[in-house]
Amino acid sequence: MDTVILKLYGPHKFKIQKHDWFLPEINKREYKDLTPNEQKQPPVRNYLRRFHLQPPPQGKYIPQVDVLETLDRENKQVKYVMIITFSAPKLLYGNSVQEVSHTDFAKVVSVLQYTLSQAGIQIEKKNLMDARVSAVHFCKNVFLPKHILLQDVLADLQRVDINKTVDVTTKETKNGGQILHIYSGVVERVFYDKVTDAIRTKNKRKDKGQMDYERTIIDEYGLHDNEIFRYEYRIKKTQTVERIINAALEQKPKTYITFKDVFTTDLHQKVLLQSWRELVGKPENQLALMGPTDNFKVLQHIVEKAKASGGAHSMNHALIAYGLTQIVRDHGAKEFKRLMFKHWNPKHPERLNKKIQLASELTQELPYSNGVAFVDGQLEEYQLITRQYLHNLLV
Repeated sequence: MDTVILKLYGPHKFKIQKHDWFLPEINKREYKDLTPNEQKQPPVRNYLRRFHLQPPPQGKYIPQVDVLETLDRENKQVKYVMIITFSAPKLLYGNSVQEVSHTDFAKVVSVLQYTLSQAGIQIEKKNLMDARVSAVHFCKNVFLPKHILLQDVLADLQRVDINKTVDVTTKETKNGGQILHIYSGVVERVFYDKVTDAIRTKNKRKDKGQMDYERTIIDEYGLHDNEIFRYEYRIKKTQTVERIINAALEQKPKTYITFKDVFTTDLHQKVLLQSWRELVGKPENQLALMGPTDNFKVLQHIVEKAKASGGAHSMNHALIAYGLTQIVRDHGAKEFKRLMFKHWNPKHPERLNKKIQLASELTQELPYSNGVAFVDGQLEEYQLITRQYLHNLLV
């Protein structure tokens, strides 16, 4: 896990002692202090004022803190909401090459409380533990062996499709850094090389946080010649956080997710692995991510599976499945579906999906590409990246 966004609803959940460290300087108002226009007209946004923590440079990692001034018109009350955005591994270690697990929760809370107190913000530990999570990024770093290139893994993943809710799939290549986004409005999957990203200039990095310690650990363990495949599954909205994490925890769908909930044992691996399997396990993506297999062997495999399954149209099924398999392997799932739905009604994909499902079933035993298969195995194993792990790489 990496980035977390917490929300605390005042007035008694937090106390601010250094008002002038906020921009603009923070001051508390009551309903009677509002202008007539503020009392009557709904704000353009869902708050009246926003205050951003701007502490003096301290040379260490500081969470981003914003305070929203909101209005409860029904009860004629001005209320304040604190939003804390931070990276859990950077808070503990100063870098996100190392990873945190559920066993680090008490330490994360203690360090977060202390760091905020240094910025003049007092919050009791219980209030931090019970703070509501509005966004969370589940992440994993995977060290790739020399025979598997990160650019090949990204090229494979670029061929996938999710569903009609996904807006764009893009690949960026800038100054040696490669990034692949697969995103919709509420979740985003991001893949890139952690080492390359860390040593780029700040304005060109995907991760734009403080990086001095990140570069230090790369230098310390000689990681410059390594490729670290980083997978980030970013859940951006409160309702989506609730839906995904409650499903993983087997709770009621609309249960509030608290900070301590996201440190439940094995939750990080469960959510991350499920999001990965949703991506690579879709029938069309199984075809797109198939490893390099001789075309005739693919045909032979499909024919034998179709014949074994029986049915009056098994030959037709085999021929259609082989054709679909080769098209998706050559051009990718997204390009194939885009072409088909350009000419046929995308609102009724049932017949096409049925044929893709059949092709997927008839090729099921054929392996993924080497890179995708390796990442899949590493996510299943889920070995935590610690200093001891990095030390063992040097031995």
